[in-house]
Amino acid sequence: MSLDLTFIGQIVVFLTLVYLMRKHLYGPMAELMDARSKKIADGLAAADAGKEALANAELEIADQLKEARAKAVEIIAASEKRAAELLEEAVGKARNDAQGIVDSAREEVTAELNRARQTLRSEVADIAMMAAERVVEAELDASRHAALVDGIVSKGFGNA
Repeated sequence: MSLDLTFIGQIVVFLTLVYLMRKHLYGPMAELMDARSKKIADGLAAADAGKEALANAELEIADQLKEARAKAVEIIAASEKRAAELLEEAVGKARNDAQGIVDSAREEVTAELNRARQTLRSEVADIAMMAAERVVEAELDASRHAALVDGIVSKGFGNA
């Protein structure tokens, strides 16, 4: 085997081409591939972080919903308690008012009854006086006396 000059020239050109391809083609292409691999890895990491953030947000939302429901139940219970208190207060006030009205009506009835009794006493006394005057003026016959008193009493009570 003989090495001639053409073969050496081809080896030099081949090595130069390998060097140039490596420097201008494979080097930038490797950098692009590394950059792309890094970008894909970053994207996957961001996706994982996004999934984790989503899971955390869902947990936080669930906690906030539990708190909101608990507060809603608490507010409803407080409202129902206040409504019951207001109802009891209104019922108590209504009972007091009704008792006051009943007491006032009883006082009025008692006063009216007392006035009626006083008027009746006065009229009975007047009738008794009129009967006594007529009995004294008339003769003192017992049968006449009874008829006279009955007539006066019926006449006097007929007006009442």
